[in-house]
Amino acid sequence: MLAGAKALYAASPVAFISDCVWMYEPRNANRGAPVRIPAVPFPRQREFIEWLHNCFLNRISAPVEKSRDSGATWVASAFAVWVWLFHPGASVGFGSRKEILVDRNGDMSSIFEKIRSIIRHLPSYLLPVGFQEKAHLNYMRILNPENAATIIGEAGDNIGRGGRTSLYFIDESGFLERPALVDASLTAATDCRIDISTPNVGSIFDAWCAREPRKFIFDVSDAPWHTEEWLKQKRAELELKGLGHIYRREYLRDAAAGLAGQLISADWVEAAIGAAQKLGIKPTGKKIAGLDVADGGADASAFAGRHGIELQYLQSRPDLLADATGAWGYGKAMELGYDELRYDSIGVGSGAAATLRDKKGLHIVGWAGSDGVKWPERKYANTNRTNEDMFLNLKAQAWWMLRDRFVLTFRAVTEGRMPDNPDDLISIPPDLPELRELKTELTQVTYKDTNAGKVQVNKAPDGQKSPNRADAVVISYGPPPRPEMKIIGAF
Repeated sequence: MLAGAKALYAASPVAFISDCVWMYEPRNANRGAPVRIPAVPFPRQREFIEWLHNCFLNRISAPVEKSRDSGATWVASAFAVWVWLFHPGASVGFGSRKEILVDRNGDMSSIFEKIRSIIRHLPSYLLPVGFQEKAHLNYMRILNPENAATIIGEAGDNIGRGGRTSLYFIDESGFLERPALVDASLTAATDCRIDISTPNVGSIFDAWCAREPRKFIFDVSDAPWHTEEWLKQKRAELELKGLGHIYRREYLRDAAAGLAGQLISADWVEAAIGAAQKLGIKPTGKKIAGLDVADGGADASAFAGRHGIELQYLQSRPDLLADATGAWGYGKAMELGYDELRYDSIGVGSGAAATLRDKKGLHIVGWAGSDGVKWPERKYANTNRTNEDMFLNLKAQAWWMLRDRFVLTFRAVTEGRMPDNPDDLISIPPDLPELRELKTELTQVTYKDTNAGKVQVNKAPDGQKSPNRADAVVISYGPPPRPEMKIIGAF
């Protein structure tokens, strides 16, 4: 039976971590609960373990963009122990910006003390033959005497200098002091590099996350203990200290939090998740789809569909050229019963235009962000400025209108301040596909005033990837293409 158990755990890191790993949770002491608890992964953590397994077996490097308190470092430590036990000769590396974060004897917040704790509490039959704690659980170096596998630690500019590894984890990669030096070292040292971090705007890590379709995301709502009440208390606690931007960055993965010119805040987006249900509103009205067109390569085309205030559908596809994107968008709109399809019609979008030109069955409208604003002579909402005076182009006007929807929804959900017209709100289902990626894209966009004082939107600041999913949402919620339709009234 022991041989069968070993065979099972060698094949399945999820089973190994679920059955054999114990973790340390000091916060349990406050309520009289045990601080040493079985590491029973919640669903998103199980997906993370399977993702790590795939990266390890196929030698894939990718980043992990995480919300704080998601358990990502504990899971990575447990996965490293699994490799150490069941893959002879393997070498797993861990690096962070400071040495005390990698290893500090007796400090469970350090990575290697987590790993030593996991090994100390393994079932005895899984410990390597000849294993002795004093001989093999060394500072920044853990040895397996039975199969010669190792786990090594490095810090700062020395990351990647210790030799080749089968797998390398960098913890809080977004906050390395000289990440370019680390990149140069690790390029030749490993074929499987996993960077784990909360976002940090302008970092190499953030740029990698923006471009890497294989990245893994831990969202704040993935952890079962992050209830709405818990998040409300945590946000209030940090805002009282003047650290609201820390809450948005560390828990809501909002890299641009606290920076001047962020267009849409992560807590506004979070308030819109399930807003229709929270506010008791039944979505009604026209069903409108937005299609952002790419031409293959690094960018993906995206389709977003809404029914009134509720975003009902979101899908991106990196495998389509522009003409095929037009056919896909039309087919999806017809399949889902949409009344209108708005598509990005300029640049590569011209290829989709050729495909969509003669299609029947729904209203199809070209949409160009570089066009002039809609209703230039009208005053914008409750301001004294006309649309022509306020916005540089249609793109800026459409993004600002979406921003207004999020602000109004935030006020309605958190403060009970319903707008005069509930149709001005936005609601996003919590189970919307690609929701994690959409949150990141919505919050990366910045704005500034031109020399003439008009709002100009920058969708991809600091080298970020174009937010294709968010663009599709903007197109679907943007100014109606027909002039007889009225602008929303925000504030």
